[in-house]
Amino acid sequence: MNLKEFITDFKELHNDEQNQEERFVDSFCEYLESNEKISNYELSYRLQIGLQMNAYSYDEEQNKLTLIVADYENFDYGATVSKAIIQKLYKRAVKYLKKARKDLVYVIEETSADYPLSQLIHDLDYENTEISVLILSNRIYKANSPLEIEELEGKEILYQIWDMERLFQLVNETQGIEDIEIDFGVLSTENLSMLKVVNRNDEFDCYVGYISGELLAKLYENWGQRLIERNVRSFLQAKGNVNKGIKNTLRKEQDMFIAYNNGISTVAESIEAETSDSGSVYTINKIKGLQVVNGGQTTASMYYTNKEDKLDLSDVYVQMKLTVIKSTEKMNIMTSKISEYANTQNKISLSDLKANHHSLIQLENLSRNTMIPSNLGVKSNVRWFFERARGQYLVDLSRETTKKRKDDFKHMNPKSKLLSKTDIAKYYMSWACFPHKVSKGGETNFKEFMEFIDQENIEINQKFYKELIGMAILFKECDELVKNAKYPAYKANIITYTIAALSYLKKNEINLNQIWDDQSVTDQLRTELQKLIRLTWDHINNPPIAGSNITSWCKKEECWVSYNEKFNNI
Repeated sequence: MNLKEFITDFKELHNDEQNQEERFVDSFCEYLESNEKISNYELSYRLQIGLQMNAYSYDEEQNKLTLIVADYENFDYGATVSKAIIQKLYKRAVKYLKKARKDLVYVIEETSADYPLSQLIHDLDYENTEISVLILSNRIYKANSPLEIEELEGKEILYQIWDMERLFQLVNETQGIEDIEIDFGVLSTENLSMLKVVNRNDEFDCYVGYISGELLAKLYENWGQRLIERNVRSFLQAKGNVNKGIKNTLRKEQDMFIAYNNGISTVAESIEAETSDSGSVYTINKIKGLQVVNGGQTTASMYYTNKEDKLDLSDVYVQMKLTVIKSTEKMNIMTSKISEYANTQNKISLSDLKANHHSLIQLENLSRNTMIPSNLGVKSNVRWFFERARGQYLVDLSRETTKKRKDDFKHMNPKSKLLSKTDIAKYYMSWACFPHKVSKGGETNFKEFMEFIDQENIEINQKFYKELIGMAILFKECDELVKNAKYPAYKANIITYTIAALSYLKKNEINLNQIWDDQSVTDQLRTELQKLIRLTWDHINNPPIAGSNITSWCKKEECWVSYNEKFNNI
């Protein structure tokens, strides 16, 4: 997939007939949040003379506020955007910040889409909060030159610019595994020789040996984070004790490195190799789909030590295990297990393992193999598509080489049935009556969801999957009803609290499997949702302390508990 193809597919996938700019911002922010560039973002629209705001991200724990503005031109996707336009957007965001610091919350209606943000900024501990501007563009900022930074109350307001090319690079980092093809004859004069391990399982081959530090650094130089995408943690820029230990050994005791270091575990899709006369030692000439699943810190530290400290690594060697997994179906499962069992140097958190978690792999498999029910008397060829990693849909679409194959893919996997990790988490946790957790934001709620799945030992099977899609259909219907009701703010909070209320009141009466079979909700259920939506709006807008920030109020368990007390009167 090249940049032009990515932009074309992204535009088609993320454009709706209405609210195109909002859809673009929402989709772009989802990518950034799933890759931990921002957290807990909220849409927050305002456009007037000199002011602009599209969304914001607020991290309470780190006291970090990110204001998000968009350069969106529907008929100019992928064209060049000038520095003047980007600078103007930055100034509009800073002017909004100044206005909100002063009196904006007092001059706009409480029902305004950006009222929660204006209230947040007005009440903020400004001195101790890091504030920056994030500029999104559906064009390309070819100038790539820095902007003029402004100050407010003695604080510099920094910025980041994300255009379509930078988003393409981000997707490639996390989805570009299949593109890694290494030709050692071109890359280096050094051979990679390994001993083949006797193995009776024909689904994989295993090799053991060593690789020089110089060659390992060169691999990371060429492919960077893409080389360790399947590793359970990312490189920590040598801030952790393990990385410091690696760098210290490289500086002071290079000849002892292979004795002290645990080595690296790698997987690949295929190799081209020549065998020696003995038949056990192989010279590997090419590798396709190489991934370092354990030893990402060793790999990256090797590169940074070589680059920053100019250390000669020609005498440094690292133990290496290479598992060539022949079965595509087994790749994710085996990689996850190898990564999980091999990573014992540091404590591994749930968030580290989330991408390769067995529950998500099983959900991915179910989504690829379960067609929706057909009402036409013939077999169905349409399915829901679950993205275990953000960007999978676009990458899979890009693999189709002809227009017909692309059209067939889109028919089988319509964009209306695309599910992300944060999507399934909010559907499930809303139905499980945790709207206060859903209100904390996509990534935070996703981690809560994964912990809940593990703690409750929930089996991810066909029944779970179909009920989950039932929850998705119910959630999407509620979303449409809230849009049609034209509530000006707190849409995400209204939806999750409404679904939770419906589950609390009618769980035993609602058949999620029937919703799966019909792929829609009944008129009676739609009427129930409309009634609850009105009650939810009234509830969240009347916190016990008048003037409280509604978004913050919805994140508290007290908000949900107090809503329960009203249900007897429904």
